[in-house]
Amino acid sequence: MKLLTKSIEMTILAGFSVLFAGYALFIYPFEKLNEKMSPEVKEKKLKYTPTIEKTVA
Repeated sequence: MKLLTKSIEMTILAGFSVLFAGYALFIYPFEKLNEKMSPEVKEKKLKYTPTIEKTVA
């Protein structure tokens, strides 16, 4: 019984580990790329970027 419980725990842990690693390696990078390429994000970036005024000394 103890062996069965441990094997079920390890199977669940391994399953979640594979899901997490798959997300981190395959899905997350594409989400970040889409976010950087999004026209909405570019508009907001331009809107909220502080303007730097150059003064002539």
